[in-house]
Amino acid sequence: MRTLGAGLLTLIATIAMVCAVPSLWAHYRVVDPGGFTSFVEPMATDRAIQDLIADELAVQISDQASGVVPSSIVEPATRAYTRSDQFPADFADVLSQQHDWLFTEPTTEAQRNGIMELNLTPMVNRVLKGYGLSGVRVDGQIEVALSESQRSGLEAGRYRAIGDRITQVGFGAAVVAVIAALLALVIARRRGFTLAALGVGVVVAAAISWLLGALMRSRARDEVAGAENSPRQVAELIIDKAVSDFHTTALVVGGAGVVAVALGILVSLIFERRQAR
Repeated sequence: MRTLGAGLLTLIATIAMVCAVPSLWAHYRVVDPGGFTSFVEPMATDRAIQDLIADELAVQISDQASGVVPSSIVEPATRAYTRSDQFPADFADVLSQQHDWLFTEPTTEAQRNGIMELNLTPMVNRVLKGYGLSGVRVDGQIEVALSESQRSGLEAGRYRAIGDRITQVGFGAAVVAVIAALLALVIARRRGFTLAALGVGVVVAAAISWLLGALMRSRARDEVAGAENSPRQVAELIIDKAVSDFHTTALVVGGAGVVAVALGILVSLIFERRQAR
């Protein structure tokens, strides 16, 4: 009965780990506002993202101040801005606004009926005030659509309920995994074997997480496919970096599982030698 109980608890722990790994990653990297901001801000140092944002800002400034400012001035100014120390915080702030759009329940009719947009006004103002274009004035909001319709998958509050569920599943599954694993080790007759089995479960959870990352990339890219060229490319770069981080997390978890398997085998061998004596 103890062996059967340990095996059942190991299975429960494995299933819980499969749920916990991707859910906790999503909570800390995507769902939690503070975690999301700290995650995306370092991406602003990526040269490709800097160049894409600089190009989009140059286009918007040129459109708003057509015939007033030559592109020979605008483009160097926008590139100097995106390479400055000010840009990462502004970049994170703009993305945080989009995070709020997706993860906060809409409170106005305009939000319910609107489409997701990237507000570039703060960035444009920063360029105009700080990089030799202070004599130029841009009236009104400068917003670039990130979705083509209200049914794009990026409507206001689209992921609020999903985000809450991910958080609940992540922490709940982690608690179940820890308790089940400890109980399995306590009641097991062969603790080394059980530890190795739990390690295999961790490796399985990591492998499934890796596959989920590939599916997540495809799904997320589909949702931004309707955006204009530059914002879409920026979104795709962010998605790729997020999936890369998720895959790195899966590798770390898988490595921990391999260590657990090795320790379990080592414990089993030591115990068998002692019994042989």
